[in-house]
Amino acid sequence: MYKSLKAVTTIAIIVSVMGCSTAQRASDVDGVRVSVAPYLKMSCKELATEQNSLIRQAESLGAQVDSEYRSDKSAELVAWVLFAPAAFFIDGNQESASELASLKGQLTAVQDAQKVNECTD
Repeated sequence: MYKSLKAVTTIAIIVSVMGCSTAQRASDVDGVRVSVAPYLKMSCKELATEQNSLIRQAESLGAQVDSEYRSDKSAELVAWVLFAPAAFFIDGNQESASELASLKGQLTAVQDAQKVNECTD
């Protein structure tokens, strides 16, 4: 009975701590607020170019964030199954997620500037 209680307790701890990862999916990353002021000086053509550039960067970085998320989740599962203390050393993807949040904020600022400058799509 003691062994089964120990096994159940261990499984419960593993399941509860698995949700503690710092990794995020790209779709869960919110944009940070970026000032629209620098973009208001741009022409509609420049804003469109900037928007396209930011979209390409965000798509690429979003793929990287998702890849890091999947990798961290896999490593986390293996660490908990094989050696639970190792799971505390999984870094997450905060750096790339922060970069993505900044890009999303810049993209929003560009779109706001396009509205203010009455650019048409």
